[in-house]
Amino acid sequence: MTQPANFDPIARPYRWLEYLTFGPALQRCRTHFLLQLTPCRSALVLGDGDGRFLATLLAANPALQADAVDTSRSMLHLLTQRAANFAPRLTTHHTSALAFAPTRTYDLVATHFFLDCLTQPDIETLCARILPHLQPGARWVVSDFRIPTGPMRRPASVLVRALYLAFRVLTGLRTTRLPDHAAALTAAGFTRTAQQLSLAGLLITEIWEYTPAMQLPPQRPKTPTVPDPVPDPEPASPSLPEPDPGVFHREPPPPAPTPPAGSK
Repeated sequence: MTQPANFDPIARPYRWLEYLTFGPALQRCRTHFLLQLTPCRSALVLGDGDGRFLATLLAANPALQADAVDTSRSMLHLLTQRAANFAPRLTTHHTSALAFAPTRTYDLVATHFFLDCLTQPDIETLCARILPHLQPGARWVVSDFRIPTGPMRRPASVLVRALYLAFRVLTGLRTTRLPDHAAALTAAGFTRTAQQLSLAGLLITEIWEYTPAMQLPPQRPKTPTVPDPVPDPEPASPSLPEPDPGVFHREPPPPAPTPPAGSK
């Protein structure tokens, strides 16, 4: 597990730093599939930062209960302030997502611009911890950076490296490359059901649905054949074969009557 970065120093200016670099693009990614998440009733939100997504989600879904997990106490404080109107439906947890121990089941997991702070083994560990607490059909919504193909590949690679360098200086983040979250989610039993690209493919937002493998009912073990300890009796003597009822047999004629003595 990588050492958690310290996002406290950038908690308050983070919103404005985001807008200065990408405008409203990141927030649009967070809320792109918002209407598809309104049927959910129990959400686990990891690393939501200052809470702009979570507050919007709680406002759009009056029946939703949410757990918010973050290593930054300052970020959680901003999140709590932003979602103050929904306090009875919100529980915050000041801990690492890799150490968080859920106490209930969820039908929604949200990680917006969070998985890019983890390594590939970290994401696999995270999936393993969360899976036992997901309902069948649960959704995992992801927003993140990506390296597109084509002419934008090189500019995007340079930009992503620059972002990682900036976050290392500001927060101590040790991750240096984008992990393959799609591979980890697929291996964990998720299927991607929706995807949206923006900024020429630099940003991606997706919905993944948990489709656990069907469990077959336990099979009753076959009873092994035990040889009979008593040997078979001596076989009966062979008998003459019976006539085949399917074959016609001509009966012999009855014998002629013997004439009485003295008759001519």
